[in-house]
Amino acid sequence: MTVQTDLSAKMLARADADGLPSDHELRRLATQFDEATAGFYAEPQTVPVQKFMGTWARTRRAWCAYSGESLV
Repeated sequence: MTVQTDLSAKMLARADADGLPSDHELRRLATQFDEATAGFYAEPQTVPVQKFMGTWARTRRAWCAYSGESLV
């Protein structure tokens, strides 16, 4: 199952627009978050809640630091 979240889509679009390299943190975290989301919603679930939320928190924090968007 392939999942792309709204957050990762924003991150990847911004990375493309800014010409960031393929190993940049924004791209790496966006991919990790999509993988965690797919595992969280899989049947059977392969990513537990704690790992999913941790991945989301790291991804959101990186997005806010890069974009200037408010974290809360």
